[in-house]
Amino acid sequence: MRDQKGNMGKPSSSASIFTAVFLGLAGSAFGLKDADNQGRWETPCKDGPDAEVPGFLINMGPTGARGILKERSYVVKYIFKKSPADGVLELDDEVIGANGKKFAAHVFGGRSYGLEGPLQDLGMAIEDSEGEDGVLKLMVKRGGETQDIDVQLEKLGRFADTFPADCEKTEILKARAYEYLMENWGGVSSQGRCIATLAMLSSDDKKVFAAGKQMALDWNKPYNNTTWSWHLGFQGIALAEYHLLTGDRKVLKTLESTMELLEGAQWKPPIHHYDLDKVKNTDSQETLDKHQALYEGGFGHAPYRVIVDRGGGGYGPMQWPTCLALMTWQLSKECGIEVNQESVDRSYRFLDYGTMASGKIAYGGEFTLNNGPVDSKKWKAKTTNGFSHKSGLGYLVHFLTPERSESKKMMKLHLSNIDAAYKDMPDGHACALMGLTWGWAGTYASDDAKLKKKVSEHFRAWINMARCHGSDSYVILPARDYADGSYYRGNIRNHTTAALAFLYSYSTPKLRVQGLKETSSGPSDQSAGRLPEINEGEYRKFSNADRSASFEARFVAFEPSLGVVRVRLRNGSTRDIEFLNLSAEDQDYVKDFGAEGQ
Repeated sequence: MRDQKGNMGKPSSSASIFTAVFLGLAGSAFGLKDADNQGRWETPCKDGPDAEVPGFLINMGPTGARGILKERSYVVKYIFKKSPADGVLELDDEVIGANGKKFAAHVFGGRSYGLEGPLQDLGMAIEDSEGEDGVLKLMVKRGGETQDIDVQLEKLGRFADTFPADCEKTEILKARAYEYLMENWGGVSSQGRCIATLAMLSSDDKKVFAAGKQMALDWNKPYNNTTWSWHLGFQGIALAEYHLLTGDRKVLKTLESTMELLEGAQWKPPIHHYDLDKVKNTDSQETLDKHQALYEGGFGHAPYRVIVDRGGGGYGPMQWPTCLALMTWQLSKECGIEVNQESVDRSYRFLDYGTMASGKIAYGGEFTLNNGPVDSKKWKAKTTNGFSHKSGLGYLVHFLTPERSESKKMMKLHLSNIDAAYKDMPDGHACALMGLTWGWAGTYASDDAKLKKKVSEHFRAWINMARCHGSDSYVILPARDYADGSYYRGNIRNHTTAALAFLYSYSTPKLRVQGLKETSSGPSDQSAGRLPEINEGEYRKFSNADRSASFEARFVAFEPSLGVVRVRLRNGSTRDIEFLNLSAEDQDYVKDFGAEGQ
């Protein structure tokens, strides 16, 4: 599980990797695991504006009220001052319906029921009211009587069918979310930091764009060789996207350091993570070693060299940080940074081993070990759908690597899994918010308009319910995963608001992770380090100074004052290269072609 700073902790024993984790994940989806909210109704968080709320209550949208969810109602337990519900609703009011309709039933439990009952119904009632006169008519039981009570909301309109693109409501809420984050920043982990930076870099507003640039530069500090893989991935994605968008070379040294740290964090042979006495259903260390050898290429919480130094045990590698590493590698390659392709290929194998025929991606290495050895081929042949959040990541990984022969097929497969299992998107295990964020990211980066509409129609109620009074910030809602700790992760208001700002930013995409085949420019063409482009040359082979490596690309631009050459690879992405790192022949070509193109 993650701690309140966003770091992931290890289970109490290495054996629990096979029991508590892998076997407990099937079929989770948004909604509550049990009527007691796992004992959290009266357990408050410690940071941010939600610390004054007496527990992890359901945010009842922009009304400003929060309550306990019952099967067909909410019992109000907190009301923010100066919110629409202040002086209108009272503590212990039971809200049983909205806009003339009683709420349907909510099914508690860990199966994939999706967003339903009072959660869906109130969320859509808010949508209807904001699309008309803003009056939300609540059916309330108070003092033994049922009465209708009006709560006045803003007239913000409805989300468009093309959400988040071409949507006036999105633009209003996006601007407010940006402003909130700029005024209240802090208290977030690397996940929140990454998506807030990406969101602001996508803005057409120069003030917001400048804030996004500053966020990236504030993070431009290398981590060390004990840093957990999650942080390396999230930082790498943010800084690489920043460079590709702005051309600013100041972040490249940090990215080069990240490449070295990823090398040390990746699981590599010989792998002897578990001893025989920690694993069930086998009496052969040789068999166990054969199966755990398939962990090669994965990433766990701590760097693998740290795990080896402590003697193994604890969590094994997981698909999620492995996908983040793959995205970081590919984006860094597009920045012109040298990447060890053997390491990249190892991680692709780990991801491939952990992807079912249905497109469902494993949590970790349960394709080879799960309460003992597993037949990997039979596991991979399964057609069970699920874990749509990781298919969002899987789609992005393959989108960023079009040069791989299987990528087009895998992108299609992951979208089909999202289509079948989108209701379970909030289950990121231990972090519902992270699951939603990257499940949405992969969906909206695609060109599948039908799928995007389907996902939008289901989750617009969630977005409305998570939106706090003032409609400028958001807070996570409870999910069904037994280990979901999102609400207690630092300043959850900022975390959630960053996630929604990132989602809204897909209305003005400028980044590779937003589905662009090459990055767009920011709102100003005077971004630091931007190279003036000229007519492109033909594809040719470029070599490094000692001719030990080469690649095919087209010449795009040369800026002598920066000593930087820009080329376009066959996958359509651009790459900036130090002029002096090219062979003498290529240097002459660049100078001659550059002079001709002026």
